[in-house]
Amino acid sequence: MACVNPATSETYATVPLSTPADVPPARAALVTAQTAWAETPVEDRAATLSAFLDGFVERGEAVAAAISAATGKPAYGAMDELLITAAGGRHIVAGAPEWLADDTSRSCALVAGRTAVVRRVPHGVVSILTPYNFPLWLALGNVLAALLAGNAVMLKVSEAVPGIGLLIEELLAELAAGRLAPLVTVFHGAGDVGAALVDAAVGKPDHVLFIGSVGVGRKVAIAAAAGGVGCTLELGGKDAAIVCGDADVSAAAEALSYGMAYNAGQCCIGVERAYVVESVYEDFVAAMVKHVNEKVSYGYTPATCGGTLASGCDHGDTHGDKPDATYGCATVARQLKTVQAHVDAAVAAGAKVLTGGKADGVFFQPTVLTVPDGPSPAKRASDGEVTTGATATDGDSAAATPLLKEETFGPVLPIVRVSSPEEAIVAANATEFGLGGYVFTRDTAPGGLGDRLARQLVTGGVVINDCVLQVVHSAVPFGGRRASGSGRTGGKEGLLGFTVCQTILTADAEGAADWQVRFSYDAKLAALKSMYGSAAA
Repeated sequence: MACVNPATSETYATVPLSTPADVPPARAALVTAQTAWAETPVEDRAATLSAFLDGFVERGEAVAAAISAATGKPAYGAMDELLITAAGGRHIVAGAPEWLADDTSRSCALVAGRTAVVRRVPHGVVSILTPYNFPLWLALGNVLAALLAGNAVMLKVSEAVPGIGLLIEELLAELAAGRLAPLVTVFHGAGDVGAALVDAAVGKPDHVLFIGSVGVGRKVAIAAAAGGVGCTLELGGKDAAIVCGDADVSAAAEALSYGMAYNAGQCCIGVERAYVVESVYEDFVAAMVKHVNEKVSYGYTPATCGGTLASGCDHGDTHGDKPDATYGCATVARQLKTVQAHVDAAVAAGAKVLTGGKADGVFFQPTVLTVPDGPSPAKRASDGEVTTGATATDGDSAAATPLLKEETFGPVLPIVRVSSPEEAIVAANATEFGLGGYVFTRDTAPGGLGDRLARQLVTGGVVINDCVLQVVHSAVPFGGRRASGSGRTGGKEGLLGFTVCQTILTADAEGAADWQVRFSYDAKLAALKSMYGSAAA
């Protein structure tokens, strides 16, 4: 399998292609390694991961260069992946001894005299399947969490970025004296390999983490459920921003310019819709277009290779006159067709392109559109209409096209005028997705407008007055609702997601409860009243 830089179309490495037949023997070896690893005290596991992170940070420039070559993103974007991976890794390493410790604090009067211990134990061998947009962070960050919890891992990175799988193999082999390498098998392949990794009869995973599209995620969930295997799903989004009448328009435009175009829009929590209250609509649109035209640019400037990893990965610069580009190319070229189709369908239905709107080679121009006003979603809802799947109007209107309904995954922002924040909430929630949301307002007090709107958004996370912070904060969980997935990654919750609770109750060896009491109606009635009646309360 060739490793191709999508910005330059140059092949810089090759990796051996995995097949479904490779999965069962790899799993068998991992079972043996995992058994010993799970018995290793969590403090020792944390020390091993800490040593790994030491080397990871030390090789930062070389790792960033490899990410840039695999994805076509600018050097700063590649470095973001290192920062988030390192921050998340250090956080869970510090917290794991406490979070994974046995809990002996539970008590219950019904079983007085018995002791209770609640343990966090690893699933066993977990399958992790990750996408191409943030391939190093989403893969390695979750691998480290799974390992720290005591698991072994079968990893498949998207076939669009095989160089990242190769990079992770090299890191595992060379850092922390290679102690983590026997616990992770990286598979290089397409959908058939991914299917094998979640198949109860082939890969036999004890848990599955899938990060990717809604369509594939649903297939993964079905396959996992068929084998009685739990899964964590982090799927797509159609994140909306609400700009309130009291918002700082200039600051909101700057933040949303970043949120719409970051990583070329290839970001599940990127801003894909903006609902702007009419009192500031004109000012916001003008500020947004001005900021995008002056500050947002695309191009490819290779990262500087600073070590042996990924050496020779810098193969040219397709936009050398823009060394400070804010985003890079489409990592998967076919996605450009989807982005263009979404824009074209909206324009055909009445949307107006204010800037951008076209692909430029392997890049897509930063694009801002306005969507014509239509019947209020709030009014439609009050009239009994079903609003899920549309945001402002029905039929052939721009608001009913994929640009306002489906994940675009490109640097495009449609702007919709609304009469109030309440109307914006109805529109923002009127999709199948529920990953992230954004609110811009000066009222950030607890219980204030920002807080109230955030609590009404049906999403896994909300950011007020900024964008994309959910994944930067290493101490908070990340995930979605509705079609955007289930379960959480990141922080304490993400680590615990790679474990299962085991409860151990112990009674005295000399005997359990009095035999007669177990079957006494009168004794149980008396206990009910004395322990849980109003007098006891």
